[in-house]
Amino acid sequence: MAYPVKVIGIGPGSPDFLLPQALKEASLCSVLIGSARALQLFPTEGKETRLIDKNLKELLTYIQQKRSSELVGILVSGDPGFYSLLAYLKKHLSPGELEVIPGISSLQVAFSRLRLTWQDAQWLSLHGRPLENLLPYLNSKKTLGLLVDKNCSLGEIVRMLNKAGIWRIHVCGNLTYPDEFILTFNSQEKVPRVDLENCVLVVEPDEGK
Repeated sequence: MAYPVKVIGIGPGSPDFLLPQALKEASLCSVLIGSARALQLFPTEGKETRLIDKNLKELLTYIQQKRSSELVGILVSGDPGFYSLLAYLKKHLSPGELEVIPGISSLQVAFSRLRLTWQDAQWLSLHGRPLENLLPYLNSKKTLGLLVDKNCSLGEIVRMLNKAGIWRIHVCGNLTYPDEFILTFNSQEKVPRVDLENCVLVVEPDEGK
C-alpha cells in the first residue's frame, strides 16, 4: 500500500516563521523534495533529497515510485493552498493520497507588516502569468495582494494600475529575512528601480487623490 504524499508549507523563508507541525511532518519523511532554499530549513541527514525543477512529469513519476514504500514530503513556499505544486499534484493524485500541512504565506506577512486587514482583499499571482490577468481585479477598487517574480516589470504593473485610478503600492521584499525591505509609493510618482525577485506587492486604492 502506497503512503500519502505530504505537501508541507514552509512559510516565507525564515526559520522563525516555519511552523512546528511542518518540522514534525518533515522529520517523519525519508524523502524530501523542494527548492534548495526550502531544503536548507530542515534536517536532511539520512534522508533522500531531490530538487524541484520544471520537469513536473518526471518529478511525478519519481514521487509515485518513492511513495510505494517510503514517506515523501514536498516542501512548498508559503502555504500549499495558494499557488503551489499542490494544484498540479491534485490533478494526478486523489485526495486520499495527499496530506496537506499549512504554512504562512508571504502575503500574510506583508499585510501584517503594513498593519492591513486582508479579509476583503483580493490575492492573485502574476508569477509566470500574463500581466493582463490583473485587469479583471482593478475595477473592484479593493486592496490587492500580488505574487510576482524577477520577470515581472514594476513599471508595467504600475502603468496597468493607472488605467483604473490611482493606487498606493507597497513593494515588500525578502520578507522575514535580515535584509527585508518595504518601498511605498503612489502610482503616479516615479517608479523606483527594484528587482522583484523574492518580492510581493500590496496595492491599495488611493481614494485620497
